[in-house]
Amino acid sequence: MPDISFAAPRRTRNRQFRRAPGPLTAGTIVLTLDGALPVEYLAAGDRIVTRAGARVLRDIRSDEAPDLPAFTLGFDAPEVIYADGQEIAVAPLV
Repeated sequence: MPDISFAAPRRTRNRQFRRAPGPLTAGTIVLTLDGALPVEYLAAGDRIVTRAGARVLRDIRSDEAPDLPAFTLGFDAPEVIYADGQEIAVAPLV
């Protein structure tokens, strides 16, 4: 009889995450305490799920490009958010 054993996934201390090269494009799904929402539905005051727990979104800015709008999220400090199934580093707005 063949051996059908499954190994548990290895957990690594240094998880990989993507540094956002710029704003998040329209349609990017962001995890919030109200569920997964497209970035264009977010507003200041929403509670976003981050690696450090839920954080209040302080500001959201759009570049208003006609073909594919992009959004920049603003927090009080640098955060790592969960969007499109990845961890994405977000710097605070200046």
